[in-house]
Amino acid sequence: MGQGDSELIVTDTAAVLIDAGEQSAADDILADLQQYGITKLDWIIGTHPHADHIGGFPTILNYAAQNSDLTICNAMSPQLPDSMVPTTRTYEKFLDGIEANGLILTPATSMTIDMGTASLEIIPSPAEDYSSLNDYSICAYLTCGDTSFFFTGDASKPEEKDLLEKGELDGIQADVLKVGHHGSRESSTDAFLAQLQPSYAVISCGTGNSYGHPHSEAVSRLQQYCGEQIWRTDESGTVTISSDGSNLTVTTEK
Repeated sequence: MGQGDSELIVTDTAAVLIDAGEQSAADDILADLQQYGITKLDWIIGTHPHADHIGGFPTILNYAAQNSDLTICNAMSPQLPDSMVPTTRTYEKFLDGIEANGLILTPATSMTIDMGTASLEIIPSPAEDYSSLNDYSICAYLTCGDTSFFFTGDASKPEEKDLLEKGELDGIQADVLKVGHHGSRESSTDAFLAQLQPSYAVISCGTGNSYGHPHSEAVSRLQQYCGEQIWRTDESGTVTISSDGSNLTVTTEK
């Protein structure tokens, strides 16, 4: 995904795509869908409308609108105050793609998506007055048997703090953490990690990216829980984690 961010969740009966990286990632994602034999995405979820998270969706949506071998059933994005709704061309193309598939963009609310052998709990951003779009990120909690995964979008300190204070993470522990905001020092705070207690972490970041992601401070905090079980897409390429309900298996592209 380069500096972008995208996660594909596949079970025996369902598939969900969380984010779609930058526009340049769309063809790779479409190839992955074909590789896994996926002809239907039950949901696509844009965690927040930055181009490195929703940039690939317009191409994927347009493909689905024009080809019978891919159907997109539902689409979700965060509820934003009017002042934060983007006017970018990327976001406009995203909305156009939603319309081309005859879909209505569902505002994120607390809900659970049944994925057969797994369950995906949607955790919307808990406040309405953030200064950054990152903190409107939709989070999601996937459970499969005794294993669990937490997806963060670009959530950083303010959203993490509110999720904790409002009890949105009560009872939630995650074996695998999709690390927030590409491993920025502004994410993966001590209190957030103490709640989730992850054993595995995946950081989506581009090789030699101009932001310096992942930041050493965040990696150091993650190492307290994950040790050496931290995977970076700039080093490992696509990271695939499989669960049989009891055990996790990690394979990487590189």
